[in-house]
Amino acid sequence: MPDSVSGEVAEGFGPVADAFLRNFDDPGEDAAAVTVLHDGVVVADLWGGTDVVLGRPMPDDALMMVASCSKGITATVLAVLVERGEVDPDALVTRYWPEFAAGGKAGTTVGMVAAHLAGLPYPPLGTGLKGLDLHRGPAVAEAFARANPLWEPGLAMAYHPVSYGTLLDEIVRRATGSSISEHLRVLVAEPLGLDMWIGLPSRLDGRVIPGRWEDVGPMAPDAGTAPEPGSYAEQRQRFLAENPPMDPDFADLEEVRAHYGAERPAVGAITDARSLATMYAATLQPVNGVQLYSEVTRARVTAPRTDHVETLVESGTAGPDIRFGLGYQLASPSMPGFGPGSYGHTGAGGRLGLADPEHGLGFGYVCSRMRNIGAGGDPRWKRLTDAVLACL
Repeated sequence: MPDSVSGEVAEGFGPVADAFLRNFDDPGEDAAAVTVLHDGVVVADLWGGTDVVLGRPMPDDALMMVASCSKGITATVLAVLVERGEVDPDALVTRYWPEFAAGGKAGTTVGMVAAHLAGLPYPPLGTGLKGLDLHRGPAVAEAFARANPLWEPGLAMAYHPVSYGTLLDEIVRRATGSSISEHLRVLVAEPLGLDMWIGLPSRLDGRVIPGRWEDVGPMAPDAGTAPEPGSYAEQRQRFLAENPPMDPDFADLEEVRAHYGAERPAVGAITDARSLATMYAATLQPVNGVQLYSEVTRARVTAPRTDHVETLVESGTAGPDIRFGLGYQLASPSMPGFGPGSYGHTGAGGRLGLADPEHGLGFGYVCSRMRNIGAGGDPRWKRLTDAVLACL
């Protein structure tokens, strides 16, 4: 392999390395990594390229912010809690959070929140909160509890970019006494030996490779467009005008630390391809003796919850084909995965974590050159996933 790419592949999985290498030329990579587990065993673990923001080669222990791949991590924590009987996805949110009944939300279930059906895709306008306080903390949770939903919960779906995690974190805290971040550490990361955090310890900041957008990120208001007045896209524009940027100013170390350390279960996870792939593999079978939940729970949390409701199409990355189970993104043209049974989550910029029960695969891909994900998914994924399937 060229000096800029390192790692190993098992016998018979050389095409995965070939595909990874080709991505650096077409469509182009800065720093990137991919890991694949088959039947609980690592068959590809590759990394390489350059951190162009900080000007260094990508090391083998590099971490990245993985944007909405965080939602798949949070969905896994939620699934473990469902397995343990600590959270009931069919229970009303008010069972755990009585104040949430205000504003016509009394009939909202935990499953509706996890499946982006709750009608609360953004914090209500005019809270006075700024920056990361719109993403986490007791003040924004209280604002959500008082808020009126944009639609009757359960009757339509629109992607909840950050509030997915804010709401689930409050529900989980009230149901169990601990945050999603703490459950991630105790129930998932430590048992499996993962480098995976929601709220990164400051001592690890130097391992994080920043992202570099080739275009305007999905959490920025759209310039030069005029959505139809009163449409969901028009409301979304107003919400985004209040929202903080997805990424910090990487030249401002205090802002970087604030972003890395914030517990934002929808967008704030920091991890690597190995950990994503290992976590998803452990939802299918034991990995080093650890299986996260049973086949019965897997069937429950991956059952479609949004296929028969109206999808409110926004002007960002979540198009009309997006599908959800209990927090997991299900296979669709924008996340084709390895087949119709794949589940996991995409992350803005092109990151991806997947499990596929039919093929026994756990897959993790991270990148620092970020692009908006198209209607058919990222071409870097397709080359890699096609190569994996060709090796089976």
